[in-house]
Formats: sequence, structure tokens, C-alpha cells
Amino acid sequence: MVHLHSFSADAGLRALCLTNQQQTTVKWVSETVDVGDNPPGVFAPISEGLADHQGVRNQIQLSTYAHHIGNNLTDLYDFMEKNLQGAVGGLHLLPFYPSSGDGGFAPITYKEVDPEKGTWSDIDRLAKKYDLMVEFMVNHISPASQEFQDFLAKGPESEFWPMFIHWNEFWGGEPTLDDLERIRTRKPEAPVLTVDLKSGGQEKVWCTFSPQQIDINVSSKQGEAFIRDQMKALCSRGARLVRLDAFGYATKKRGTSCFFQEPEVWKVLDLAEELANATDTRMLCEVHESYQTNISLAERGYWVYDFALPLLILHAFTFHTAKNLRRWLSICPKRQITVLDTHDGMGIDDISGLAEVADVDELAHTVECTLGCDPNFKYIFNKHTQKYESRPHQFNCTYFSAVGRAFPQHRERMYLMARVIQFFTPGIPMIYYVGLLAGENDLQAMRDSLGSSRGINRHRYSINEAEQELQRPVVQALLELCRFRNSHPAFNGETHVNDEVEDHLLEVSWRNGEHKATLYADLRNLCFHSDVTMEGKNGKLELRRYEVGEMASPPTSGTDDMQSSQRPAPQKQAFADV
Repeated sequence: MVHLHSFSADAGLRALCLTNQQQTTVKWVSETVDVGDNPPGVFAPISEGLADHQGVRNQIQLSTYAHHIGNNLTDLYDFMEKNLQGAVGGLHLLPFYPSSGDGGFAPITYKEVDPEKGTWSDIDRLAKKYDLMVEFMVNHISPASQEFQDFLAKGPESEFWPMFIHWNEFWGGEPTLDDLERIRTRKPEAPVLTVDLKSGGQEKVWCTFSPQQIDINVSSKQGEAFIRDQMKALCSRGARLVRLDAFGYATKKRGTSCFFQEPEVWKVLDLAEELANATDTRMLCEVHESYQTNISLAERGYWVYDFALPLLILHAFTFHTAKNLRRWLSICPKRQITVLDTHDGMGIDDISGLAEVADVDELAHTVECTLGCDPNFKYIFNKHTQKYESRPHQFNCTYFSAVGRAFPQHRERMYLMARVIQFFTPGIPMIYYVGLLAGENDLQAMRDSLGSSRGINRHRYSINEAEQELQRPVVQALLELCRFRNSHPAFNGETHVNDEVEDHLLEVSWRNGEHKATLYADLRNLCFHSDVTMEGKNGKLELRRYEVGEMASPPTSGTDDMQSSQRPAPQKQAFADV
């Protein structure tokens, strides 16, 4: 049984602790403090234009489909207005356009809203209330699009004939075995599709993903014109951010992996940035690659994802070390969107090079066997066997299920601990709708998705079901943590990661003037607390704490809380044992 303890505060913050019955003691400590000097080490200022977040609200973003909470955009808006006030400041809408497949990621056009999901009026209403993020698939469009239908109908006479990548023309015949071995693919076959022309004959076109997603030749005049036309129309709808989906696959050159090719990739981003800037819109680059790639993007001023964080946190929980987390939080981009869960899964390539204590292969085995996460794959062509071999690309699992499988007796606490770490990580946090409701794996949805493991994390909630889930203590606690993250002034300031503590401890501080918020997490004993400044009745800042400790049966040996020498504990003027 789970209990939720809440404490009111003058500044509007309620410090919450989720406890397992007879396993946890919650202590609330309050004192008047002098904020004083910076802690040991050097505060790393968020100086890369993030002080004003480039006009993007520094608040939790909700990522969801238009019709997965309720039936449409109207239901979604009403649900958010009724239940998520103060908890969410931004909204990432997954594709709401007419589409022929892949959950909306095979867009027919960006100038229309799928009528089953809503109207542009619904989009406008959401954009006026929340920082809206929308999708743009740079790499491909649907074969049902007007452009590709014209391609099929008129063949070489079509004005859109150069807009698509002709396979044989690209290779000057057929690719060699060496060419196929280099290409980064997402299906167990060459990224090509043979289509029938209505005038007779066939043509091979580049197709990285499914047959419902035809690659665009972004370097052609027609491809650039299409991007300009569609993205300009989309940006005019009030979006604050445009998520560039799969843009790394858009740059293709012979003799390469045909993924994220320089300098061509920067030309694609320059074009998108030019179009976005015209409407004061920002771009978010979606790329699952080594962390150095996202650092390079951020150094050029682009918003990126922190796809490394989900598995790094599970790594820390599993191997009881904060060493890798501390390293990443010290070097990660500051202009980033942090996630634990998305509509796809937890990226594997993204953690490569960051997990030093345990090899990534060991972590992958743990995630698959211990946490029960199913992967989706990328594929590598073996020129010796002339067969495609699968490699795990992303792990599909709700984050709540992943944590619960590993720590069934402490799942709510561990889930909140993961979210608190996310909220203290540099960047703007995003929560996937299933994660917001602490959702379990949906095995039926996975079976209904015809063999795709990604359906496991795409549950469709009715309004009644979603509102019932909101009443669970773990969800209520998460919402209050969201409100805390959205409202506390410290998170608009500077961040510091203390590297002068034992490997199993994580200490992250934020400071903005006199306001501070510090997270202390013990990865050995899986407990945490946070100290935050709040204005007291006398007008002075007070240090308030919520903590979880003293587990009856810790997962490993050792003390149940961090040693006092490892953290600056407030003077205990008052205790409340709950």
C-alpha cells in the first residue's frame, strides 16, 4: 500500500514523499538560512542563450498523440485544462496530419489536420495556452501525397520526378557489397522500394523506413521547394518548436553510412532554421547517435534531446553508481529537452561511451533480461554472409514498468527518484503521456501493432481511465514535482554537479540569486532527498527538505541514508516523523 504525505508552504511548493508502508520514515526539516557562497567546485552557468530559453518556456513539456488521451484534440485540451494546471507549460503533439502509416509519421501533407483528430482551430487554441511543438519529417513523405502520386502518374514528365531519390541513378547502377555494408538501415533489407509507374514500367526509389515513407531528395530544387512550402505553412500555426524527425537520414552520399553527412546536414539545418526564424520558431533536432553528435548540434545553437538519460539512470539504479550520471550532467548540452520515455523507446546508441563502469552490452543484457524491455532494431549488412543482422536500437518499455520490474517493492519511490533526477538535469524536461500517468506496459497494444514492439508504450486512454490514473498517489506526487520544477526560481539559474563525493552519490545544485535547490541521491541504498529555499512568513528564505530513507530491507548493504559528511545538512530545528 502506498501513502502520500504533503506539506504546504508559503511559496506554493508542497514537498512530497511517497512511502511504502512500514518501510520508510519521512522527515521534514525547516530552518532559516543564509544562502551563502557557492558550494565547492565551480558553478557552470547556463550561458548558451538559455537564460531566456530562446523564448521557450522553462517548464515541463507533455508529449502525446492527439487522440491517446480521449478521442481527439478537444478531449486533450479539456483534460489538460481540468487536471494539469501548473504541471505542464509545453505540449509536444505527435503527428496530427493526414497520414498513411507508422502512427502518423508517414505524412500526406502538413497543411491539414486529420479530421478524426480535430481542426486547426483546436491547434490554435492549444498554441495560445501552451508552448506548442509540432513534427516535421524532413527525410520522407507518404506515397499517398500529391507529389508522389504525380510522380507515379507522369513518370519522368512529372515536375516531382527529381524530388525523390532514384536508387540506380544514385549508385550508378547497383550498390556494391561494400556500399551496402556501410549504409545505416532501419529494416532487414536494403533501403529501397520498387514502385509501379502508371504509364508502365517500374522505378526503384530510396526508402529508409516503411513502404509508407518515401525518402525526399533534399538537395534537389523540388525537394527544397517542398520543404520550404510545407514547413512555412506549418510554422505559421503558432508553434514555438518544430521537431525535425529523422533528419539525420536525409543526407546521403556514396561511400558513406548515408546518415548525418557533413557538411550537407548543416545545409539542411540552415534551411530549416531560416524558415523557422521567420516565425520566431525554434528547432529541436531528433537524432539517435553518439552523445558527441548532440553536443556538436548544441554547440551550433540547435536544441537537442537528452536521449542518453533514460538508460544512464537505469544503469545507475542497476549498478548502484552515480559516476556516469555525474559525468554526463557535467558535460551534457544545456539547450536540450530531457526525456525518460518517448513514443519510440530508450536509445541505445545514445549511451555509447558514457557507461564506463558497466559495458553497454552488459547493460543491454540487464535491460532485456531483468527489466523485460523488448528492443526494436537497426540492421547491419554482412557482406560475407550477404545477410542483414539485427542490432538493438531502442528498448521498448514504459519507464514505470522498467523500474517496477527491477525494484518491485520500491517501484513508486524509484520512479519518482528517476523523475527528480531528470528534473535536476540541465535542460527542459519532457514527459511522455504514458509516463505522466505512470503507465504499465500495454501488451495488447503491442500485439495489435502487428509485430512492432513499440505499441507496448502507446496505450490509448479514455478520459475516464486517464482521470482514474490521476488519482494514484504516485501520479499525484509526480504532478506536484512538476509544479515544483515549473515554479522554483533556482531552475532559471546556474547548475553545479558535485564530483567530490563517493561514486554512489549524486549531488546536483541549482542556484539563481539567493534561491537554491539541491538534490542528494544515494544510488547504493536507492533513497534521496532535496533541499530547496522558500520564502517564510518573516520574509526570509527558509531551507525546506523532503527526504526518503531508512528502508527496512535495502537492496544492498550500507547505511540507509547518505553520510552527513557528504552533504550540507540543515540544522535540525524541527522534526516531523510520519
